[in-house]
Amino acid sequence: MVNSIEITNLNYLNIFDNLTLKIEKNKITSISGPNNCGKTTLIKILSRSIYVDQNILINNTNLNDYKMTDYFKIVKAIFPLREIFMYEIVEDELSYYIDQLFLSREEKNKRLKNIRKNLGINKIKSKKIKELSQKEFIQFQLALAIAAMPKIILIDDLSPYLDSEEIKKIIAYFKYLIKNYDLTIIFISTRLEDIIDTDYLYILNESKIILQGKPLEVLQKDNVLNRIGLKVPFMIDLSVKLKDYNLVKEVELDMNRMTEKLWN
Repeated sequence: MVNSIEITNLNYLNIFDNLTLKIEKNKITSISGPNNCGKTTLIKILSRSIYVDQNILINNTNLNDYKMTDYFKIVKAIFPLREIFMYEIVEDELSYYIDQLFLSREEKNKRLKNIRKNLGINKIKSKKIKELSQKEFIQFQLALAIAAMPKIILIDDLSPYLDSEEIKKIIAYFKYLIKNYDLTIIFISTRLEDIIDTDYLYILNESKIILQGKPLEVLQKDNVLNRIGLKVPFMIDLSVKLKDYNLVKEVELDMNRMTEKLWN
């Protein structure tokens, strides 16, 4: 296993107490937890919005040893609805981002076509950025991050702005990108439905990691999650309860298949 990010014994104010975690390369790692547990603070530290003199390795190099310009080429952070732009029109800004990579015309057009198709940019490419809805703005932010094609993308919580089906499509697109490019994703969400399809999950609470592992395995720890105020997805919660009564043997996410199993 190769890690893109390694954090060892991170201490920051009263938010993190010897926090240690590893982010595997070319995977989507999700981080969840109750409000004020440090999720966004962690993204800010990794994006260098907050300075810490601690042991944080990014691709085996200490975070603070990178020149800022070099760092921002490999790490891109998305904080919903917050960003400053060079141009007024969506398409102009997107083209500008890709032009900075000095790609061939063929590769540039291929990347633009792919992003427009998978993030709904065709519908908004002629709009002024300031006139975008919240949902459109976030789609645009995602498009810019992907256009720049860094090695690591950090995404703060999108759940207040996009529904679970929209985020599920974004996760599927990220998985497609990871198969074709050297890309690692950290995905923050307080809505646990959003992280089922990610590769690995950390649950933070009171300055520490309290659960970690494959999402479906972690989300079955319903007693722990409910105690810290996180709502377990309905089908997982139902599956856990039915497993306790030996009515099903494994978690089922599809209601129709669950009904068939119960009738059989």
